[in-house]
Amino acid sequence: MRGSRRMLLPLAVAGAVATAVLLIIAAVVAAIFGASASCLGAGAGPGVTRPAPAGKAVQEIPPARLRLYVGAGARFDISWLFLASIGVQECGYDGHCGVAPSGCAGVMEIAYVRGSACSPDPSVPTIWERFKVDADGGGASILDPADSIFTAARILRRSMGAPPAGGPYLGYREAACDYYGACSSPGVPYADEVMARAVEFGFGHEGAPGTAGGSGARSVAALMPEQGHGHGVSKAAAPQGTACGRSTTPSTGGPAGTAIVRVARSQLGTSEVPMGSNCTRYGPCEEWCALFVAWVWQRAGVAMAGGTAPYAYSGTFYGWVKEHGGRVLPPGATPAPGDAVLYGWGPTASEHVGIVEAVLGGEITTIEGNFGNRVSRVGPFPPALAVADGEPAPIYAYAEPPALAGGGGRS
Repeated sequence: MRGSRRMLLPLAVAGAVATAVLLIIAAVVAAIFGASASCLGAGAGPGVTRPAPAGKAVQEIPPARLRLYVGAGARFDISWLFLASIGVQECGYDGHCGVAPSGCAGVMEIAYVRGSACSPDPSVPTIWERFKVDADGGGASILDPADSIFTAARILRRSMGAPPAGGPYLGYREAACDYYGACSSPGVPYADEVMARAVEFGFGHEGAPGTAGGSGARSVAALMPEQGHGHGVSKAAAPQGTACGRSTTPSTGGPAGTAIVRVARSQLGTSEVPMGSNCTRYGPCEEWCALFVAWVWQRAGVAMAGGTAPYAYSGTFYGWVKEHGGRVLPPGATPAPGDAVLYGWGPTASEHVGIVEAVLGGEITTIEGNFGNRVSRVGPFPPALAVADGEPAPIYAYAEPPALAGGGGRS
């Protein structure tokens, strides 16, 4: 995000060590992304050659830093190779950048100081304040490489439209432009430099088969941050099976929930036009997560008068369902598909809203508008770890919709 690019300082690694580490990472990458690489990297720009993974990231990025990129990529479903390339662009291969004169800070150069060149309006929270992640349970710190890298991953997915892992080249290039904030200028090669390095690292081949097994292979967990420290808990360590009295049988939500989920799924991938404008089919050109939920509920048969505009504030759903025959459930309750999931600290301090798509055991999957400027699927994630999965705030309630106009309700 800062306006200047740092010199790249490749680290010399002994040949034997590099080869051994390369084999390890190849096995891990294959384990993370699967053995089929046929659809990964589809949509690369014209003239872009996608070489087989050269292992350059493995050879030049120290293992501790590499582990953070892989962990953040898995947590926020973003290409870790792209994330690593931005990190190298901003702070070198193993840099420990402090607070720059521009007001950006940390190894990912995130806007940190209010009233600075990076965040000019002193009355508006910085992007660090809005998206900061405590990656290792020690309290979020811009100078902690783990927190900085995880926060950058969240910013890229949540605010700058980066595609999920395996997404298209052009989508990632646009996210790099947004991260730097100057790609409208033809003389600024930031995004092209980031993408060239990402391709050199192996972008587009994250799932290419590698040497798996053997005594040198490590599990995926070996490249994830330490487990069991607050937000550092990974999805792999999330509760499975029966948890807190919840059944492992998927909940359906009855006819109302089924209809709502069907409509929500039909909108996946729908984005703002133009990107960053907040203009969508769901209502006025304004922040539109609540407009999306209202639009879906209405088209599924929930009787909500007045179009979507009256429901533009996410906290509206909390009171509306109580007044119209639905229920509000506390954050520790088990929701059902079709419910609105409310993020924030209460109906007057509500930050975001989405739709519960699926419930299984202790985890949920949601479909949310205005997540990375488009309709996105999020999860699965344990509700208590919503913030760690990229949500802007904790879950404070679920809003169960009233029966459909035709009489369908919960089974």
